[in-house]
Amino acid sequence: MDEYKLAKKCVRKLKKYGLSIATAESLTGGMIAERIVSIPGASLVYEEGFVTYSSFSKVKNLLVDPVIIAENGVASYPVAREMAKGILYVSKTDYALATTGVAGPKSDDYNTKVGTVFISCASRKRVIVRKYHFRGNRDKIRLKATIAAFKLLLYVLKNDL
Repeated sequence: MDEYKLAKKCVRKLKKYGLSIATAESLTGGMIAERIVSIPGASLVYEEGFVTYSSFSKVKNLLVDPVIIAENGVASYPVAREMAKGILYVSKTDYALATTGVAGPKSDDYNTKVGTVFISCASRKRVIVRKYHFRGNRDKIRLKATIAAFKLLLYVLKNDL
């Protein structure tokens, strides 16, 4: 299933239950938001999205603790978790998706392997973070992360509803 079909399925499910979502993207650079808003009726469920590519932006817009970033690096489980919690808090939505990782072509300052991706989905009930290792070039890694984010959202929705 491609990312547009997954996005459509997510939007349909959110609409059905009158739920809202926001996104906080680093690695995917707005790709998730673009796929969501390409679906007719997305305005009924999609509140907002931030592309927080820099550490400063994660701190300023998502309220991520700079100490967490300094201790773990931006491509980490704790940062993904805080990004999702932050956008959920800031946007006041029912759900939030966040992505961070290393798309390459080189590792980050923490020597995180290219293709390492953390995706987090937060709801009022839980925050789930998943770690992935994707292969491919920069664009393929970002696309795979987008697809994985929609799959994670569907998983969380299934378990919440």
